[in-house]
Amino acid sequence: MNIRDEEMVCFCSRVTAGTIRQAKQNGAVTLDDIRRDTGACTAGRCKELSPRGR
Repeated sequence: MNIRDEEMVCFCSRVTAGTIRQAKQNGAVTLDDIRRDTGACTAGRCKELSPRGR
């Protein structure tokens, strides 16, 4: 899958694919690392806020 850096991955915290890639380059390994470093998947409203409805 080829996702552009600007594409929104976490709608509730407004985290892009590029932000997650940068966290990984900075040493994030686990999902918990990525959550801590980016704030992704911490508000629990992505499905509700996503224009894709998922």
